Amino acid sequence: MRPISRRHFLGTSAALAAAATLTPQRLFAASDAVTEVIPWKAQPFPMQQVRLLYGPFKEAQERNRVYLFMLPNDRLLHSFRITAGLPSTAQSLGGWELPTGELRGHLTGGHYLSACALMYASTGDEALRVKALNLVEELARCQQPNGYLGAYPENFYDRLRAYKDVWAPFYTYHKILAGHIDMHVHCASDTALKTATRMADWAINWIGPLTDEELARIQLVEHGGMNEALFNLYAITGEKKYLAAGLRFEHKKFFDPLAAQEDKLAGLHSNTNIPKVIGAARGYELTGSERYHTIAEFFWSTVVDHHTFAAGGTSNATEGWSAPDTAGAHLEAAGQECCCSYNMLKLTRHLFGWNPEARRMDYYERLLWNVRMGTQSPEGMLMYYVPTAAGAWKTFGSQFDSNWCCTGSGIEEYSKLNDTLYFHDDDSVYVNHFAASYVQWPEKNLLIEQHTFFPEEEKTTLLVHTTQPSVFTMRLRKPGWAEDVQVTINGRAVSFATAGDGYIAIQRTWHEGDRIEMTLPMKLRELSVSGSPDLAAVAYGPLTLAASMGREGLTRRLIENYEGPDMKKLPMLAMPHIQRKAGEMWVDKLPGAALAFETRGQTESTRLKPMYMVLDERYSTYFQINEQAKG
Repeated sequence: MRPISRRHFLGTSAALAAAATLTPQRLFAASDAVTEVIPWKAQPFPMQQVRLLYGPFKEAQERNRVYLFMLPNDRLLHSFRITAGLPSTAQSLGGWELPTGELRGHLTGGHYLSACALMYASTGDEALRVKALNLVEELARCQQPNGYLGAYPENFYDRLRAYKDVWAPFYTYHKILAGHIDMHVHCASDTALKTATRMADWAINWIGPLTDEELARIQLVEHGGMNEALFNLYAITGEKKYLAAGLRFEHKKFFDPLAAQEDKLAGLHSNTNIPKVIGAARGYELTGSERYHTIAEFFWSTVVDHHTFAAGGTSNATEGWSAPDTAGAHLEAAGQECCCSYNMLKLTRHLFGWNPEARRMDYYERLLWNVRMGTQSPEGMLMYYVPTAAGAWKTFGSQFDSNWCCTGSGIEEYSKLNDTLYFHDDDSVYVNHFAASYVQWPEKNLLIEQHTFFPEEEKTTLLVHTTQPSVFTMRLRKPGWAEDVQVTINGRAVSFATAGDGYIAIQRTWHEGDRIEMTLPMKLRELSVSGSPDLAAVAYGPLTLAASMGREGLTRRLIENYEGPDMKKLPMLAMPHIQRKAGEMWVDKLPGAALAFETRGQTESTRLKPMYMVLDERYSTYFQINEQAKG
């Protein structure tokens, strides 16, 4: 594998410095920014310093980049211009972005800007940055004198105030606000920050006259992560009115049980609430509030330990939570909403930053590979749900006529696949995930390449490039699923003890060309299902496996269904049955194939593959277990 050239490495610091001067005049000086009361113990490397190399993540990133260019700005702007009284001859987008849809604008003014900003940070694609900056300028023309910006009129909020039926206007407002913040942070757009602050001022003025009781009733309608966005504006500007507004947007009815460490999630809509907890995490960082700290930590543990499917996702057919430890009784085609997984990954990053532990990244890896990777078609179209029902199949949206919430979170996800690969503290590099990539640490004149075909191969190789000998600690995540991990440096085996954080810590003086090889033995293991002892799933390393259940009856129309999955169009299939003795493994890895598996000891054998590789077939991630007495 050809290493990154020294010229490429040494030229990057200058490029990063040039990027920082894109906007000569700022609305707020750097000195206005707020220093976190609770800084992260480990920080992610800036996305501009991490690049993907050829592999599954890079392929997904490039498909997503093509998709972002597929959407013309005039079509993205249509409903904003019409709402603002400006002319538009463009054809509107369909699905949730139809001019009659009450969530219109969530994708076009929000998720799309975030995705472009993140993609620019991930790739340096200047053409995409220019496209997004143009969109920001045109949206600024649509902003009202009072600061309001939306693809639907302000009277939607009158309906909200009057407790009349309306589809989540503050949810959409949050997406638009967050998109502009991301454009400022990653693309140095002053216009985006000006638009965002004026939007926030409008929201502050709108909630200002409301009593706490009135606001609490309004908060029963989904309002996204308004608290997080306002906290982020406070961090950028130092304006305390944004801190106060973020605190005012706290949804006490949801937060109070979490603060008391009570699991009251049953019956609640999952993705309505996960963004609020991300806001609590951000509030903790900026204020030191132990209440917010407890909320974020307890919520994460509760969802991961008691409301999660075998693949790692959460939410059932009503897009909500069932009672704790009952996921096995709620296997549906409309399970594991993709937005939930996206937001759980965001929350996990915060908790890892506070206390970098391998168990956080084990969960991140499980969710990323099983419920995020594999939700993108070869054409870059995205999914809404990752079904848990036996015999279900993956359903992808269309280029212009779906535009679900999960389309939006999907284009963001595939724009930032590099953002959690590597973290650092003053003296350490954390290698969190195994993906072909490289990371630069200009302050230490250091570049680290990672070469791997993981998960199709059970190892990774790290190459060190440095202009002079450098002393630091390489922290390699030892996955919870890997037992006999081995590490060599320059061909010599290294003895190690895993630290309490779950990382293999190797401190030494590193030299140009040092080569670290890490073997990651993957083995098959059965996953029990809490509350359903007659069910089980099976994993290979971090990968949840799916039973192949054929393609009979499946059509392109059923797979590429812009309306979402429809199990009524095909008969249900029985869950695969397994006969086995307690503790007996009932799956074999097939020789000669990287990730192909087959049941063993059964009357009829079944082929399995990793969930992320399932594309155009019916499948099941769960098996009905018939436990035999030991003979």
